[in-house]
Amino acid sequence: MMASVNDLQSVVREATEQFLVGDAPALAGELTDALIVVSARVARLRRSFETPQTGERDEGLDGELRAIDEAFGRTVDLARRLSQAIRAHRAPGAYASAANIARELGRQLGSSMPEPMRLALHCPAGPVLAMIPPSELRRILVVLVRRVVEGVGDGGGELLLEVSEIRSSREARIVVGHPKLRPAAAADAAEQARELVHAWGGSVDPCARAMGGAAVVVVLPGAC
Repeated sequence: MMASVNDLQSVVREATEQFLVGDAPALAGELTDALIVVSARVARLRRSFETPQTGERDEGLDGELRAIDEAFGRTVDLARRLSQAIRAHRAPGAYASAANIARELGRQLGSSMPEPMRLALHCPAGPVLAMIPPSELRRILVVLVRRVVEGVGDGGGELLLEVSEIRSSREARIVVGHPKLRPAAAADAAEQARELVHAWGGSVDPCARAMGGAAVVVVLPGAC
């Protein structure tokens, strides 16, 4: 039976969460992002809640929501400090094997991805080193894969995950794409990953695919 869009997105999210398990900096970053989303939703709820008849706030409920909002604010701050503390203990100038990490993600996705979507993983035999901590590269890949799958819609076709080395500059090049991905959805996926990629001196851009559809291309500094 063909998987629904929600089923596919749920499977991909679970697979990428497993991909992050055991990587403390990546998990701390995911925790921070999740808490920010919940905190923002609570804040919007508190601002919008009014008694319909009078336009006045229910002071008791408003106080409870304010307390929850403040608690989430403190939690977000603690999660950010945790993330910073973990990263401060990592060796500076760490390198990640983009090919090995992509293969690891491919194994997670390939073993759980339902029909009709298939994974096409293209990696060279070598490691393809990128000047970025492995945890940050994992986060970038997770953001891109999730956004691309969300942008595809019905989930059919072949999800491309490709890693290569730009020989002239020794930079690492990562491509995530799909034949049904629209340019606007590719641009959104690139935007979601932009801050993470730029923090490590890389670039991220959407592009059209020669065989149809669109992709997101990440270029990261490589080993000198």
